[in-house]
Amino acid sequence: MYGVDEPWLWRGQANSAYRIEPALHTRVRANAVLDDDNVLEYTSGLLRAARRAALDSHEGTQLPDMALLGLLQHHGAATPLIDVSLDPLVGLYMATVSPNTEDDKRDGALFALRRPSERVSDFDSRSFAEIYESIGNHVVMYSAPDVSERLRIQRGHFLLGPVSTADARVTIPLTLDTRTGSETWLARRMDRRGAAGPPPGATSEVAVFRVTAKFKTAIRVWLEGRSGLTRDFVLPTSWHQPHLDRFAMAHGRQAAF
Repeated sequence: MYGVDEPWLWRGQANSAYRIEPALHTRVRANAVLDDDNVLEYTSGLLRAARRAALDSHEGTQLPDMALLGLLQHHGAATPLIDVSLDPLVGLYMATVSPNTEDDKRDGALFALRRPSERVSDFDSRSFAEIYESIGNHVVMYSAPDVSERLRIQRGHFLLGPVSTADARVTIPLTLDTRTGSETWLARRMDRRGAAGPPPGATSEVAVFRVTAKFKTAIRVWLEGRSGLTRDFVLPTSWHQPHLDRFAMAHGRQAAF
């Protein structure tokens, strides 16, 4: 949090062993080769299925592809989008909660991700294929319109990028620090807090804060008391679309194609 000249986005994962990876990449890799052609093919199939199920309408407006993907992502479907937040406390909270109770025994991670300069507008009417093919080897940011309570509460911000194999820790083209421990630029920046002069510069697009397992419960309780965050608040039930969660579950990370 060092000013608008270096803006960051935030993402929490309850299991630090997981990659920074869109859920669709996991699903594709379980069924086929993970490459851009297959990401495009399977995303197009997901969109067709959602439109056949009439999940693409909101208050009489048919959602374009990106808005529909944002909606499906926030209800658990495997899409090529990665959830991020503008608020580090929301990211930290998500690093302490998981549907898998075994994750409570594992370290989580809070990721700070440098905000991309390129963005896709909320109601971009182009097809997903047109957008995906236009971004080249870059990561772009997408902020979805408020077409569900989850998108409104979480403010629906996402990253989209092509498949990358440059670093095993991430499957879109984002750079992570190659050093560890006190040698990382984040550790050096933390050590410089309160010191005169500018903080050490960022040398990667991702920084990682480890959320130690033994502190998860205390952090979760503190955040719930401090800010009112709860699982029911950040993940409200889609009462107005009762089949949306069921559809998303049937098209989730572990579902077969």
